[in-house]
Amino acid sequence: MNVKRIAALVFASCMTVLLAGCGAASNNDTGSAALPAGTPTLEEIYAANTLEVYHAANIQPSLSTCLREGPDNRETNALLTLYWEEDLGLVSRFRKTDMSFRYYFTRDDVNYSAAITEDEDTVLTILADDPEQRGEKEITYAEKLFHQYSFGDYSSKEKLVSCTDSGDTYHIITDISAMSFTDSTGRTYTYTTQEYDVEKETLRILDVFRTYRFTDTDGTVKECTRSRCMTYNKKIVSLPDFMREDIIEADWSRTFTLHYPDGSTDTVAVPDGISVLVQAPDGYEVYADSDCETVYEEDRTDEDGAFPNRTVYLAKK
Repeated sequence: MNVKRIAALVFASCMTVLLAGCGAASNNDTGSAALPAGTPTLEEIYAANTLEVYHAANIQPSLSTCLREGPDNRETNALLTLYWEEDLGLVSRFRKTDMSFRYYFTRDDVNYSAAITEDEDTVLTILADDPEQRGEKEITYAEKLFHQYSFGDYSSKEKLVSCTDSGDTYHIITDISAMSFTDSTGRTYTYTTQEYDVEKETLRILDVFRTYRFTDTDGTVKECTRSRCMTYNKKIVSLPDFMREDIIEADWSRTFTLHYPDGSTDTVAVPDGISVLVQAPDGYEVYADSDCETVYEEDRTDEDGAFPNRTVYLAKK
């Protein structure tokens, strides 16, 4: 399985599962299949592919995830680039399927997203906390995207089956059957094997590929594939001009006050002169009045042409 590495955004490709040479080995036991000398453990590989490691190496990881599910071969693509910016910290640029790119960052413990609308106006979105998780220490939205669309975390349920020395890389096959599960709605995900291409020198993951069977609650069965690729570069993308000029250099003196269902409130700063939306968590709506009758939909200027301070209310739909 050859993966072409480019110093730009990588697009995922789905590859044929290679099962030749599979043994019956655990993660730290060669079993019946001899592993090349120096073969890394899965723990070592995952430890070399964390945000902290990328940050320390001054690397922007760019990930592409492709999911295909049959029999109609429906395809979903997600593209994520993470990088660090002095003023905003960890920033993620994210696009799913045909959506436009959005940029996610955290400032003063508040999660924001930024984008340019069709009429080229800058729009900032406050990602409101889930009221059911308030008070819990959570990772930032950018980190959540990384965990969701990258390679995840090491699981002891995954066992090393074989490793092929391919020169500068290892081609690794693992058994992930123990990770199969049935979710709360009765849908079943049946896994078998997963493949990796790993750079020898750094243990950076270049790509991961798996096939699995999805059985829906009505008995419908779909054979699915998921491919995740990554490229590494010192600088793949930069902050767009609209973020640098409108957001970083703006006067953050305007405020949004969010009222939560439990009676608590948060007052957060937003850039003055920029339209701001509030994205409610699943199951909730944002209202413009305390009676929760008028949905807050658009941030309008006042009679003087300025965006005023605002108060909004989160409530269950």
